[in-house]
Amino acid sequence: MVDKPFKTIDEQLDILNGRGLIISNRESAYRTLSRYGYYEVINGYKDPFMISKNDDDGFKDNISFEHLARLQECDRNIRFSVVTALEIFEENLRQSVANVISNDISYTQEEYIKRENFSTGRRYYNKKAHKNVYPVDDLIYKLKKASASEKEPVKHYRENHGNVPPWILVKELSFGNLVWLVHLLKETQKDKVLSVMLGLDKGIMHQLMQRANLKKWFHEALLLFLSYRNAAAHGGRMYNHITATHELSYNQVFHKVFNITEADYRNGIGRSRIGTLHKVLAFFNNKDPLIRLEVGLNGELERYFDLYPDDKKYMTQEMQYDIDLDSQFKY
Repeated sequence: MVDKPFKTIDEQLDILNGRGLIISNRESAYRTLSRYGYYEVINGYKDPFMISKNDDDGFKDNISFEHLARLQECDRNIRFSVVTALEIFEENLRQSVANVISNDISYTQEEYIKRENFSTGRRYYNKKAHKNVYPVDDLIYKLKKASASEKEPVKHYRENHGNVPPWILVKELSFGNLVWLVHLLKETQKDKVLSVMLGLDKGIMHQLMQRANLKKWFHEALLLFLSYRNAAAHGGRMYNHITATHELSYNQVFHKVFNITEADYRNGIGRSRIGTLHKVLAFFNNKDPLIRLEVGLNGELERYFDLYPDDKKYMTQEMQYDIDLDSQFKY
């Protein structure tokens, strides 16, 4: 028996109206559902407006279809801001990695794409290969595949210069593969990439390493970025995005900079919400991604709160981000 039969848009609107949702402009609501779908608009954003988790209990008083649609639009714009900020960060990271590899290893692909230039990583069982493998072998395969790409500018450099240098090859890597490239760099090169990204000299880096494992924090931060990138790519909600798989561990340096205590952390603060993403970007030397995120978040939230001021407490708690407090970083 099918328990979720197809409903026409008119039937969907009738159901919503029967559950107490105000539909002041049926034509506009019909158009929104036809463009974005019931699941995206209603199921995606109804939770804070429902009386209970049981849909049959209906919506709270004075909640309109326009309210849900505006929250969806707000979240979409937040998603755009997150993606743009992370793309800027990614450009910076690619360049930093390419420079370190070129200076410390080589700019010729025959040299820098060698297994001995990287850490092996922890061996795991590969289901496709039916054997235990090291992550470095998968990385080398992907680097070689990227260097053989028919896309430009890789093809141009390979055919016209006989070499695909690191600053060209990194353009061909997905962000996920770039994260693993950083993770599998030898410790000396990894330290240099982190030093460049944080804008710290070796002496200060050494002092901080004595207090907290910043390389572990760096890897977790990159995985957190990857989580947001993947969620955004599939149209996932941004304002209340959370990931247990790629949340940050408590760090004696990072969290204390932002006055997040261990007790706060145990209560879920500073783990993976968008406010944490914002603070991680603020920790890096290049403030361009942070500025892009802040401008996008603050502008969109201000517009939304002008229409629905009662949502401010809920939204800022879900995001762990308060525009009255968080736009205070010195650029």
